[in-house]
Amino acid sequence: MRELTVFFFRHGIAVEAEVFEGRDSDRPLTAKGEKKTQQVAQRLLHLGIEAELILSSPLVRARQTAEILLEVGVAPDLIISELLAPSGSLQGWLNWLSHWCQEHEGPLITVGHEPNLSHWAELLICGKALGHIQLKKAGLIGLKMPATDPLGNSHLFWLTPPKFLLNSSGIA
Repeated sequence: MRELTVFFFRHGIAVEAEVFEGRDSDRPLTAKGEKKTQQVAQRLLHLGIEAELILSSPLVRARQTAEILLEVGVAPDLIISELLAPSGSLQGWLNWLSHWCQEHEGPLITVGHEPNLSHWAELLICGKALGHIQLKKAGLIGLKMPATDPLGNSHLFWLTPPKFLLNSSGIA
C-alpha cells in the first residue's frame, strides 16, 4: 500500500488579533515571527526535511510562513488554497490530496491554523479529535498516511515545537 508523507506546519507568530486594526485574515507575522519561522525552516532543511510542495492557507500569516519555507528551500513550489483557511474541512483537503497524489509522490507541507491542524492530525491518527495534540506556532507535525482510507489509519512520526528545534540547533 502506498504511503504519503505529510507535514502540518502552523503559521509563525502573528500580530495579536486584539491589537490588529483590520480583518483577521490580514494579520501578518511579527518581526519575531518571521525570524523564528526562518530559523525553524533552516533547521528543518538541515535535518533533511524537504517536500515536493507547500500548500498554504490564504490568510496573510500562513502565506508569509509558506513563503519563508519556500525561500529557505524546504520545497520548490507553493500553492495557496482556501482548503486550509480556518473554515476549511479535512474532507475537502483529503479530496484535494487524493487527486494530487495521483501525479506526485513526494512529501507535502501543509501550512495552516489551529485548531484545524491538530484536530486533523488526531482524526487521521485516531479517527477522532481528542484535543490531546497542540501544535505551537511554527511547529511541525509529521504523518505517514495511507493513500487510501487515511482516517484513523495514519501514523504520527514527528511532533516538534519550534523551541525544541531552535534549542537543539544551538539557536537562541
